[in-house]
Amino acid sequence: MKDVKELKLMTLDDVLSQIKDGMTLGIGTGSTIELLVPKIAELIQQHRYDITGVCTSNKTAFLAKELNIKIIEVNDVKHVDLAIDGADEVDNNLNLIKGGGGALFREKVIDEMAERFVVVVDENKLVDYLGETFVLPVEVDKFNWYQIAKTIESTKSINVNRRVSQDVPFTTDNGNYILDCQLKKGIDPYEMHEFLIHLTGVLETGYFLDVADQVIVGTQDGVKILNKNDR
Repeated sequence: MKDVKELKLMTLDDVLSQIKDGMTLGIGTGSTIELLVPKIAELIQQHRYDITGVCTSNKTAFLAKELNIKIIEVNDVKHVDLAIDGADEVDNNLNLIKGGGGALFREKVIDEMAERFVVVVDENKLVDYLGETFVLPVEVDKFNWYQIAKTIESTKSINVNRRVSQDVPFTTDNGNYILDCQLKKGIDPYEMHEFLIHLTGVLETGYFLDVADQVIVGTQDGVKILNKNDR
């Protein structure tokens, strides 16, 4: 039986084959992307591709620059040809929960800019409903994070926790906190997103709805390709 890393590695060739000379790439965040970035660097070097990257986190940007990938800021980009990222959950409609790495706002900015957004995951990320195996991250302002958490809990009857890393509150690259919401079966992701995004102090939610064009899944039986147009 293949382990999770092996399943992730299986997905990389299919996404690498979609990278062409002259592209501006949106490069995501997380363990799968950390496996992909060195492969992108190899591709650029082998084929002498002129590739520009925009990254969804400082961590990814640092890794890419270390490997001599040309990285620029998102405000200096007019368009993104292809965005590549992982996900924490993928449902049957290719809707996602993302933000396990805390980069959900920047991920959403870049993924929505992209002409095409491709997601690479292992089979453990496939779920029947969003929230089945993972929390919903919500990026919030530090000033009123507690009030936001209590409003969500009292209105939606779910548990909300401020994310902590190494015994201190986790802070995003934007200087904000993450609230992790324990979702229940039956919650409509569209309605929940609309409720959350209109709370004062909420920057963005980890719902990525109707944005993925393709999901490449590493499974014990091989690579599975799920396309938005086939839904």
